[in-house]
Amino acid sequence: MNVSNLSFKRAEMSFTEHPGSSSSRPPSVNGWCRRRKMVAKGEGCGRDGRYPVANFEQLSITGVSRVVTRDAAWWLRVVWTFVLLTCTGLTLYQVINRVLYFLSTPVSVNVQVTRNVSLRFPHVTLCNKNEYSMRALRRLQQDLANQEGVSNLTEVMAWQPKDLLQLNGMDAHVLWNLTKHAREDLVQECWFGRGVRCEEVGHWRSVLTVMGVCYQYSTDNPVTSSGKFNNLYMNLQDMEEEVSFNGERGFKILIHDPRDDPVIDVRTHGTSVDQGWGKDVRVAVREFATLHTSRRPCVEEPTYSSSQCIALCFLRALIHDTECRMPYMTGIGGSWCSNSTEYRLSLESEWRLLFMGGWNAGECGCRKQCNEDIYTMFNEAAQGNPRSAKIRVFFQDLTFDEVSEDLAYSAVALLCDIGGTLGLLLGASVLTFFEIVEITFCKLLTYIRTPCALRAN
Repeated sequence: MNVSNLSFKRAEMSFTEHPGSSSSRPPSVNGWCRRRKMVAKGEGCGRDGRYPVANFEQLSITGVSRVVTRDAAWWLRVVWTFVLLTCTGLTLYQVINRVLYFLSTPVSVNVQVTRNVSLRFPHVTLCNKNEYSMRALRRLQQDLANQEGVSNLTEVMAWQPKDLLQLNGMDAHVLWNLTKHAREDLVQECWFGRGVRCEEVGHWRSVLTVMGVCYQYSTDNPVTSSGKFNNLYMNLQDMEEEVSFNGERGFKILIHDPRDDPVIDVRTHGTSVDQGWGKDVRVAVREFATLHTSRRPCVEEPTYSSSQCIALCFLRALIHDTECRMPYMTGIGGSWCSNSTEYRLSLESEWRLLFMGGWNAGECGCRKQCNEDIYTMFNEAAQGNPRSAKIRVFFQDLTFDEVSEDLAYSAVALLCDIGGTLGLLLGASVLTFFEIVEITFCKLLTYIRTPCALRAN
């Protein structure tokens, strides 16, 4: 007999004698059985069962293998469990601390002194402490006396500005225009540098404030020189011979950013200049560039001003009490105060809100602007001509302070701190977490794909 035929027959007899063995099945059946066994043992999570599942004993965190391995001594497992729990707790504490610190958006403040070739000169608002011209009031008193047929001079002289609203049906706005101080009467001289008149490099305009009709001066271009003899000089004089109803004489000066509204700031933040005195006002500029954060919000619009927001808030609170408008109450609806009762109530409400604590600017919810120029004043006063007041407003030099904010704790720093904590306490990294996710996912998938009968066994 041929040897090759004999080998074939023996192989055929072996196949016939063991029909239940794996060699009696087709190759596809054998592979299916192997996959079922791997699934039953938790050894595969791939689609075809060929990808082995890593166990927690293989995790790259030091000490985990000693905890999950049952062959280790029990006391060793207890010690490593305590060490791992302690390190995990410290890690969580540090990570939470760093995340909360990052969410608080801490900032670092940078201050830099910058020398420039020019600086933007602030706006200067000038008011007479007596908001009415007494000469104009006396003329209106005489006109009202003629209209009402009153000849008692003492009675006529006692009429207050509110009483003059009976004249020809005028309202408060008309009254203020008729009784305002003329700028030419207040400002006797105005120079901006040696031999340069103010009107040559800037302009005046009238503004309405709680102190009456005031005048505001602004330059057309930034200034390129500094020193008390090179910037603004004004010689002021109150031409009124008669003291006002409120008994005040002198002037109020407000030096402010062009975006600010002087309607109430001139009363609350202005500096006084009395007749017979001269005042030198040295101005320093601080330019703020702050960051808008959740804890310290600010408005990034370049035209926004917190001063305007606060002024509008005050005007709304005032008209809520009076239901009529004084002349400085612009930007809101309502009619002008047109009789003595409304005018008197408006003055009383203004005093109560502004000076008696009836209104608080902090309750307005006005945010600061992110980019702001603050002009700080340093005053020096000396006695002079008793019938006039002199004021100089100038830059000491063309330097200014740049105050900017930067994020003190960035996302990169957060990740570095978290990574350092994980490496120090657990010896872990970002890849370790992917490894944990992989093991958990594969074991879960294995459990789902394992038949119930095999799970029971």
